[in-house]
Amino acid sequence: MRIAWVTPFSQRSAIGRVSATATQILGERGHEVRIIRSELDATDGGAIYPTKCTVSWWHDLPAHELEQTSDAVVLNIGDNYHFHAGVLAYIDVVPCLGIFHDFYLYNFFHEWIVVNGLGEDVYKREIRMTYGELGLDIADRAWRNDTAIAPHGLADQDIADVLPMTEWLAGRCGAAIGHSRFYFDRLTESCPGPVAVTPLCFETADIAPPAGGRGDEVVVTTVGILNPNKCVDAVIKAIASSPNLKRRCRYRLVGAISEDERNRLAALCEETGYSRVDILGEVNDAALAAELERADILSCLRKPVIEGASASAIEGMKSGRPIIVPEAGFFLDLPDDLVFKVPRSIEVRALAEVLERLVSNETLRRETGAKAREWALNAFSAEGYVNGIESLIKRFIEAKPLLALGERLGRQLAALGIAADDPAIGRLAQAMDDLFGTTR
Repeated sequence: MRIAWVTPFSQRSAIGRVSATATQILGERGHEVRIIRSELDATDGGAIYPTKCTVSWWHDLPAHELEQTSDAVVLNIGDNYHFHAGVLAYIDVVPCLGIFHDFYLYNFFHEWIVVNGLGEDVYKREIRMTYGELGLDIADRAWRNDTAIAPHGLADQDIADVLPMTEWLAGRCGAAIGHSRFYFDRLTESCPGPVAVTPLCFETADIAPPAGGRGDEVVVTTVGILNPNKCVDAVIKAIASSPNLKRRCRYRLVGAISEDERNRLAALCEETGYSRVDILGEVNDAALAAELERADILSCLRKPVIEGASASAIEGMKSGRPIIVPEAGFFLDLPDDLVFKVPRSIEVRALAEVLERLVSNETLRRETGAKAREWALNAFSAEGYVNGIESLIKRFIEAKPLLALGERLGRQLAALGIAADDPAIGRLAQAMDDLFGTTR
């Protein structure tokens, strides 16, 4: 197959890292793969990942040319407009298969509006077309309050629950892949073609097993972009709430962090009297591997869960460390006996109880971590990931004639003034499924 793979490809992008792995395997399987960089500014991302594929930039490749030279156009979709802007150059012009790396796409949507100067009218029009009138109240508050752009920004109701904007792009794709089951329904209800769930692959460094015998200290680590969504404050409060945890735990934070967040966490440490917090900031791959080897426990908390899958949780499991996760989103797919789950509300008392259990029992940490590693190496393999993508691409190609027919009929019905919620639309869709076979 001739596959056009639209993706950020800067080494700053984790999705670019996944794309480098997936396209390499697709190429080794005999497919002709062309990478189209989706960054808004391709000169702003630094070095790209090594590849044998031809690499272009979306500004240099018109949609009609891409359609003529490809059997399938695959869009890698994430919540960073500056990394994924090129998706919008193709999604409405060429039949596309979307890989939804993130469930929450509101930031992508909002930045598209702001960067292109489209204004409040377009913002509300797109939300109304996606969710009807129900989302307009929270959308209005988000528009007028910059702090609400983050999914934790509205205290009374999370944007992630009401208008994640997943459907805004899924409805414009001919096929869609998610990385966990919790947003599968959103994809199937909005995407007109075949939909699948394929566990994310995330290739990691070979991390040595926990050393053990390091004395009384237990190292708890959080990796990734350190924003309030990572619940670092809850971990600090949980450790500070217990004399035993406070005495034994060292908490290390590894990842990019804003000065405001650094100051907020420093103030919390002073307030709670817990000072054994090391904020390392962003580090290179070698330093990250060293931190994972140093860790005894990994905190992979999120509130709310906004990504399709957690690369840091996958990396943590593959490292053989026990991980603490919320009972929400992607983490619900992880076996209960291989990870340590806390309520999605991230209650400090429940978190402290899990930490007490892990800190006091090195055998539990070692055995659970080893079992989790064995499971994760199989569940999140690169070969398995590409198998899922390859299978859906074939289904998508088979479904293209039906999708094209459905689009033509839709335009004709709209021209006749038939509303989308008219019962005739449902009967027509069922008749097409009966005639051509379901695309699901």
